[in-house]
Amino acid sequence: MNVGYLKLELRRVLREPGTLLFVLGFPAAFYVLEVIIFQAEWPDSHDAYDPATILMPSMAAWGVLISGMLVGARVVNERQAGWQRQLRLTPLSSSGYLLGKVSVGMLVAVPPPLAVAFVAAAFLGVRLDPAAWVSVTLLVTLGGLPFAILGLLVGQVGTRENVQQITIIGMLVLAIFGGLFIPLQTLPEWFLYVSYVTPSYWLAELGKSGMAAAIGVEAQPLLHSAAALTAWTVALAVAVGWRYRHDSART
Repeated sequence: MNVGYLKLELRRVLREPGTLLFVLGFPAAFYVLEVIIFQAEWPDSHDAYDPATILMPSMAAWGVLISGMLVGARVVNERQAGWQRQLRLTPLSSSGYLLGKVSVGMLVAVPPPLAVAFVAAAFLGVRLDPAAWVSVTLLVTLGGLPFAILGLLVGQVGTRENVQQITIIGMLVLAIFGGLFIPLQTLPEWFLYVSYVTPSYWLAELGKSGMAAAIGVEAQPLLHSAAALTAWTVALAVAVGWRYRHDSART
């Protein structure tokens, strides 16, 4: 991967304060709102589990999901402007271009879990051991790789006219059916089986894996979550590679 190109891409993202504000502020604010709703609607649930603690991995995963999916809009704009065609005339390889986009998506995904964890500790009274904090921040960030690739795939297949709709619908579908907005133990059993086929479910479980004892609920084993996310990463990477080659041949 070309380091110079990666720096260029990262600078372009950092010049978009709206994007950074969205990926930082929205998950943290939505996390606080979710906690308030759950504490108001189910006041007795606090005796069984702490909503602020049990919702934290899901909201961290939500922030990582958003960061990855936003890659698509930037890629679409470059495709429509002919930037990808220009890059094919430079020494930058196709793999270098794609890896650069995914790497930027991963770097942008670093702050959201940290912001959610900060709000949890500073304002909602969440207290965990160091291993649990690592699982809900570092592991969730690393587990966001398939979502950065998914955002890249959306950018490769979408257009300026529909990329926003595809991105928003995709984020909501993954969040709802992955159980990010509502704890799955409060939903019908069939909903859990649907969530198994979504990468967002496994990302949240990755965050819960190191803090299962603290939140008082069962969580998928770390290796299971990692294996599921790896499978999604491989499948999406193959789809991105195929689509990029197809688009290159057409242009």
